[in-house]
Amino acid sequence: MSGIRIARALAPGFLAIVSLHPRGALAQQPPEALPPVVVTATRGPLEVSRVGGAVTIVDAADIEKSGASSLASALRAVPGLDAHEAGGVGSLSNVSLRGATPGQTLVLVDGNRVGDPTGTDGALDLGSLAVTDIERVEVLRGPQSALYGSDAMGGVVNIITRKGEPGIRRSASVEAGSYGTLHSRGSVSGATDKATYAFSVDMLHVDGFARYVDRARQRAGTWPAPPKSDPVNRVGASGRVSYRLSDSVEVETGFTASFNRLTFDNGFAFVPANVYDRFNVQKQWTGSLFARATADAFDGALKNKVTVFASSIDRAVAETESCPDFVSSCVSNYRGRRQGAEYQGDLKLGRFGLLAFGARSETESAATSQDYPAGYAGAPFQGVSARQTTNSLFALHGFTPANNIDVSLGGRVDAVEGGKTFATWRATIAYRLPESGTKLRASAGTGARAPSLFQRFSQYGAPGLGTEYSTGFDAGIDQSLADGRVTLSGSVFLNRFRDLIDFGFPSAGCLPAQVFGCYYNVGRAVTQGAEIAASAILVPGTWRARASYTHLVARDEIARTRLLQKPRDKGVVSVVYTGVAGLELEGRATFVSSVLDYGSVKLARWARFDVLASHKINETLSAFGRLENIGNARYEEAFNFAVAGRAVYAGLKAAW
Repeated sequence: MSGIRIARALAPGFLAIVSLHPRGALAQQPPEALPPVVVTATRGPLEVSRVGGAVTIVDAADIEKSGASSLASALRAVPGLDAHEAGGVGSLSNVSLRGATPGQTLVLVDGNRVGDPTGTDGALDLGSLAVTDIERVEVLRGPQSALYGSDAMGGVVNIITRKGEPGIRRSASVEAGSYGTLHSRGSVSGATDKATYAFSVDMLHVDGFARYVDRARQRAGTWPAPPKSDPVNRVGASGRVSYRLSDSVEVETGFTASFNRLTFDNGFAFVPANVYDRFNVQKQWTGSLFARATADAFDGALKNKVTVFASSIDRAVAETESCPDFVSSCVSNYRGRRQGAEYQGDLKLGRFGLLAFGARSETESAATSQDYPAGYAGAPFQGVSARQTTNSLFALHGFTPANNIDVSLGGRVDAVEGGKTFATWRATIAYRLPESGTKLRASAGTGARAPSLFQRFSQYGAPGLGTEYSTGFDAGIDQSLADGRVTLSGSVFLNRFRDLIDFGFPSAGCLPAQVFGCYYNVGRAVTQGAEIAASAILVPGTWRARASYTHLVARDEIARTRLLQKPRDKGVVSVVYTGVAGLELEGRATFVSSVLDYGSVKLARWARFDVLASHKINETLSAFGRLENIGNARYEEAFNFAVAGRAVYAGLKAAW
């Protein structure tokens, strides 16, 4: 079914690229409220109403309301986004957009790339990140490599930390609940005439539950009973400081840091006793740092930004039966580094719009090793020790050729050291009809993903491995009705992927030493579908509602099968009550259709229901709580990995 036919079936009368603020967007803001502004769509601040791409803003209040213990969970209501957790809070979790893989979805923190250079596909594990003082998350769907380079094939998730505002603001919160959860946070921020600052800490402990549960083998009595807990301990901090040296020069720096200790289950163990052995522990340190100088020139006609950045991931995984002899238990070590610099200039061209242009150089490295037990006599582990530099040039021209029409044209060239050079482009258009509350928009572009260091330089790798490519299109309309009390939006999209990296034994064969297989370019895939969202004030000051729905057809063109872990249908519906002063109650229902997982296992469709509540006791103190999975639904997001059952959480927050 084509994207247009899907849209006609699902949303007759309106199609739109979703631009839905999670707390109700225009429908929940007073008419005089300032329009939301995004920075991800054009690498600079721009009103959402002028953006020609599909963008969703998830604000701090919505993240806090979801419990803020898992960023992936907080993003579940975003149309076109799939979130997966393999075993609850703190475990491996990732996000993907419009049928792309996690490695084809770029994650940024304050505009800086934070992927894992040691990962198989370079994707970031969101479960290891502490959700500190986040101001908002901007989700930009569709190919964005023309703006951000490699990995942005499905889209971009930009996590933006809070920047201090005038005065001093402090907050502290504590939450406790099911599965031995204890979660506490604190923050302080402020600003003077010349400086801003914001710092926060986040600490989480969860006793958890058995993450890996092979029910078939446990029913057969070949596996031990699962443990009652798989603990996770996580602590994180973030900070952001800026100082204005003059009216035209500002400097800024920021950092994020997390430590995550996770007890997990080894589902690949041959000896049943080793599956739930407490030796199975992962420790991960994640950090990022940036410094930026911004200077205006030519009476403000040119804004210059120079950014230097660095990020690191250090992970130690102790796992039973993980040595090369498949018998001994080993500790595997992973060390990934990324650093570089970027220049961006924003040139005002008067009636000819704004030209953003720049250059970037980024070096990433990966080193893996293994610690052997005493007396180990097996074969040595073949680790990875590699690095590569990518140099890039980019430009984006945004202009308004006629009243209420906004156009952007962009392109980028990335050259990978010892690898391939690839070029990408992107074009968007937005046509605003303010009198009728309508906006038409469309975008087209290409995406690319350079192979990861593991795919190039591991024992399974090929140094000359090619780049993955995609071409994507979307189109639609946003509609505001009843003086902004109702918003309707939807989109249709189509993405074609080629030269996808696969693993196995290609017809040309692997190297003689690659007896277990190798990476090679062969894959082709198509993803298409529709995204629909709506929000409405049902009774002013008392009831409001919102809903989102995504229909996705994702197909492997080589195997002629559905892509794995891509639900065809998913939706979120919520109703919010605010009829009592200071009280907010939200009932939320989430529905996901069946999916195929690895080994072509079909996971059943599922639905869960949650209730979220908050009550402002006074100007300083507020209480909050959640009832999650009220129906105690038993489902799987990944094959044989458990999810939390019925759970209750409650806490207090003080802000002054």
